[in-house]
Amino acid sequence: MPLFYQQNINATTKMAIWSITEPLDFFEVQVTTTSTIPHQVKKLQHLAARFLLQKLLPDMASAINYAANGKPYFENSHFHFSISHCNGYAACIVSDKEPVGIDIELVQERIEKVAHKFLHPLELDKIRLLNKEDQLKQLTFFWTAKEAMYKMNEKLGVDFSKHLIVDELTTCSNGIIPATIFSDALALEVQIHFNITPEFVWSACVV
Repeated sequence: MPLFYQQNINATTKMAIWSITEPLDFFEVQVTTTSTIPHQVKKLQHLAARFLLQKLLPDMASAINYAANGKPYFENSHFHFSISHCNGYAACIVSDKEPVGIDIELVQERIEKVAHKFLHPLELDKIRLLNKEDQLKQLTFFWTAKEAMYKMNEKLGVDFSKHLIVDELTTCSNGIIPATIFSDALALEVQIHFNITPEFVWSACVV
């Protein structure tokens, strides 16, 4: 099917989401990969994300390598990219200038059980003031935002609750919110572009 959603983040960066309705063999024909993922659903999601990357950068033929933190990157290329997937969706962001990060997650109650692991106490205090439905959406947003920040940062030893701080709660379903990545006594100010839907949330991190 066509792209589910596409957005130009800025003049050098764009992102897209693919709604995965095709069978596994469709992507196996379209995508060349050395992955040996045994789980069929995870393999489907993985290949769909790679397929979407090919759609956004059709002329890129460089092999994908992996950094120490697991971040995929193109060897010998100025392009930066990040991919993510969840059940039913794949997301990708590409930039020809700066490192980027993206994450997409379904809105599910199980995230409440791990909130204390990735939220700063001040962030958690703000969210606890909301009603149940809004809490779940905010938790999912914060998780995707911090995952996107981590992917962009390319650093090991990051504590999501201490080093990745989202400055404020969302007040609408889509927009841009400032955030800060703390590392080695330095503070990197970034922007989180996001969209919150009833089913899923995606966040993209750019400088």
